[in-house]
Amino acid sequence: MEARRRRWGAVLCTAAAVFLAMAVAACAAAPGAAQWTEVPAPRSANGNTWAVIVSTSRYWLNYRHAANALAVYRAVRRAGVPDSRIVLMLAEDFSRNPRNVFPGSVFVDEALQVDVARGKAEVDYEGDDVSAASLARVLTGRHAARVPRSRTLPTTRESDVLLYVTGHGGENFMKFQDKDMMSGEDLAEVVAEMRSLGRYRELTIVVDTCKASTFCRHVSSPNVTCVSSSLRGQNSYSKHANAEVGNSLVDEMTFLIQEQLAERRFGKLVGRRAARAMYQRLRARMKSSTPHYRET
Repeated sequence: MEARRRRWGAVLCTAAAVFLAMAVAACAAAPGAAQWTEVPAPRSANGNTWAVIVSTSRYWLNYRHAANALAVYRAVRRAGVPDSRIVLMLAEDFSRNPRNVFPGSVFVDEALQVDVARGKAEVDYEGDDVSAASLARVLTGRHAARVPRSRTLPTTRESDVLLYVTGHGGENFMKFQDKDMMSGEDLAEVVAEMRSLGRYRELTIVVDTCKASTFCRHVSSPNVTCVSSSLRGQNSYSKHANAEVGNSLVDEMTFLIQEQLAERRFGKLVGRRAARAMYQRLRARMKSSTPHYRET
């Protein structure tokens, strides 16, 4: 008798399990039944945007150049470009300079509220590794096999590329650490090689230095825009200084650009429309020098 009860109990349990499974299946298949659906995140306008951000100056008096680069790095990150698609080149990281009374920090505002070194920016090239030759290798992709992927720019003909360069420059050149330089002709050759190798769809170059417009004047490759901080014969100036830091903090054009990039968090960073908007705003707000815009 006991054995019979056990057999009937097992049969009833099996039947109940089958019925429950059929009910669940029928409910899932019923028209109008509520179902969980994975909703994809909206695509960023900068989903295939890459950036190369360069400060070419070392020594404490050039604090503002590293601040420029870090401010642009911070704004680009906020615009949705991950660090894996940014190559950051700092000739010197002044957050670690012994003369910095705020160790670990680099500020761009007079009130010392905006610390652009906060968040552990990943510096890919530093010190002597920042040179005209290393910048050319990054842009053209001509690296030794041992170079880590994080220090390369693996772009394609579908990629949008932002190149930001700040430091000391002059008529038709950008100086690297007082011992090296890249001429405007050098830049034009590098961009032409990028084009022939299929390394960009659109390229926007932003240059913050003295006589900045002359650095882009030889570039003739298609789909390139250039926004620069000063005209031929003009110097570029800092936005403000701070007595506690004991230095100029940031250059005027870059201070305005990083504000604009932060505001355009979900807009494109690269291309004619973005570069023209950047230039129009700079032209309306810059006071110490005259910005310049060029496209090919």
